[in-house]
Amino acid sequence: MSAAAPSSGFSDPDLWLRVRTAPLPVTRDGLDFAATLAAVRDMPLRDAHDLVTEYRRFLYLAALDQTMSVPPASVEMAWDLHRQSPDYTRFCTETLGASAVPGDGARNLGSSAAYRATRAAYRREFGEAPPSLIWPGRITPRLPRWLVLHGLILGASVVVAWLTALPAALAFGVGLSLALYGFDLWMSAHKRRRRLDIGAAVTGDLTHFLSAMDRS
Repeated sequence: MSAAAPSSGFSDPDLWLRVRTAPLPVTRDGLDFAATLAAVRDMPLRDAHDLVTEYRRFLYLAALDQTMSVPPASVEMAWDLHRQSPDYTRFCTETLGASAVPGDGARNLGSSAAYRATRAAYRREFGEAPPSLIWPGRITPRLPRWLVLHGLILGASVVVAWLTALPAALAFGVGLSLALYGFDLWMSAHKRRRRLDIGAAVTGDLTHFLSAMDRS
């Protein structure tokens, strides 16, 4: 798969040229971004190159729209790796004309409509449907990882409220379930910030990031 798109008209040809040709991080050992992605995610190099192509296309769409553009999970893997680089902010500023990719961290509840809009924009800009192996037709909204526990809490609170005729028991169960879900979201955000902090500390060299991944 080539990074160049079909010759159909782009809304911003200059932006696409910058995104298509902008250098992505290279490790001190000379691994390009695709090879680094293949090593980190344990995928064939050819698949990593295809993923980098789709990542560039997503960056173009996100910068073009300046709203909430949502990538598929596989493209988000490339996005996460790119954000480990201290040069990420400069890349966004110089290449995309923004301090960060619009819609950063948007894959959560309510993002399905934005994802469909992103796929529609892909078809308009590139004159073809996004590859289904990388861009599936839908994404699964984020659900609580402790889904069984949430169900038990809510079920128990309903039973207690019914047996005791105390609506407060149901309200307590709902509140506890929402609190756990909020804590789950906070933990996910904290882990993402920690990964970004790792990237900011490696002074432009993703080799350290790869070593940290190998040790984990």
